[in-house]
Amino acid sequence: MKWIPQKAPKLLHRKISEDYAFVVNCAFPNSFRLLNKAQYDILKEIDGQSDVSSIASLFSLSDDVLVDYLNLLSRTEIIRFDERFSEPQKPDKPQSLNFWIHTTDTCNLGCSYCYISTLNTSKGMADAVREQLIYKLVETAKGRKLKSIKFRLAGGEPLSQFKSWKQFIPHAKQGLLEVGCSLEASFITNLTLLNDDIIYFSKEYDLSFGVSLDGVGDTHDMTRRYLSGKGSFTVVDNNLRKLLSQKIPVSVNTVINNQNLAGLPELTHYLIALDVPFRYSIVKGEDIDAIQLEKYLNASFAIMQEAIQVGWNFSKRFQFCDLKPNDLGFQTCASGFSGGAIYVDGTLKYCHVEFGEQTPLSFTIFDEQKDLVEMIEMGKHDEDKKSEDCKKCQYKHICTSGCPVYRKDDKDPQCSLYHQFIPLYFELQALERLKLIQDFQSATVE
Repeated sequence: MKWIPQKAPKLLHRKISEDYAFVVNCAFPNSFRLLNKAQYDILKEIDGQSDVSSIASLFSLSDDVLVDYLNLLSRTEIIRFDERFSEPQKPDKPQSLNFWIHTTDTCNLGCSYCYISTLNTSKGMADAVREQLIYKLVETAKGRKLKSIKFRLAGGEPLSQFKSWKQFIPHAKQGLLEVGCSLEASFITNLTLLNDDIIYFSKEYDLSFGVSLDGVGDTHDMTRRYLSGKGSFTVVDNNLRKLLSQKIPVSVNTVINNQNLAGLPELTHYLIALDVPFRYSIVKGEDIDAIQLEKYLNASFAIMQEAIQVGWNFSKRFQFCDLKPNDLGFQTCASGFSGGAIYVDGTLKYCHVEFGEQTPLSFTIFDEQKDLVEMIEMGKHDEDKKSEDCKKCQYKHICTSGCPVYRKDDKDPQCSLYHQFIPLYFELQALERLKLIQDFQSATVE
């Protein structure tokens, strides 16, 4: 029997130097590999027609040695000896839940681009709503045998409601623990309202923070100002360093738009120096200068490449938009499958951008006939509306067609940009892996 290796249909590979290349199956999670020249040369000879013996003879290898190497690649479906390549599939049912919790409409900043249509129209979530939320969480977790639930506490500014959530979180954690389910919570905050009480509580209950930052100094202050007109960067910078000094998990999210994209390289230097995980997202629902965006993104990636050479952990510290280069996915976020957004009155929406809108198929947590999973299943479903181009695309499990709410013609508006920067992401990951190898070799010699 002749063994004929086949390359994965969604294989991406590229040289990064004379001696090394990377290869990744864009339809198999965590398949990324760094190959040396000899390994890469073998991969290039796989054409779907040549058998193992023919390929082995080209490199003066025994069949057994080549088969061992090919079996290594087959573990993550870089190659197979048949054509039954797999792709990520949507599970039959969720194993965990993920909710965006709108804690309040009130905010102490007056950001020029805020999309919350209900901003400052009401105050925080009432005690009765929070009590019902705990009840529905426990009911659903017990009935569905869920092992974990995640909360993103947002707003408005959620830290303005800290005292209420300080009471809620211990009760919710305990209630869920009793039915074998954990609760993980994070504040999505502008980080202008931090104090010792919040810090101590966050450490005790393992809370994390997602911090919105538009840039460094004046770039941030241009859009993120207090209602008085004063900029907030100095306060945010100070509070961010406090969280990091206390080893509280924190990440930074920057929405790139025409107002702040020129400050992206400076922000990249700043965030790398802090060694904080960060995500660059591209503004949704409004136009952005494509030429300038590409220019400043390239400049920022060049800064990241330099940082990799001095030991910065690129793959653990940076995320670009909703892309999932290594983990892959069957949809962009939890909405419509394992999560949604809960408004201050207990209304469950498909997405938080719909708060304040009269949308069909929305439910309330006060509905005694349905648990949270049933509400999600019976609600709105935009996540599977994808273009034919997306369904055939090499990167469809990395991109997942972007946010369903903001797709244009059923695809992410930044599709062409992703085709440029996804390979670049893997190049930087390869350089990071190569740096680790070189450091190990140097340490071994010493």
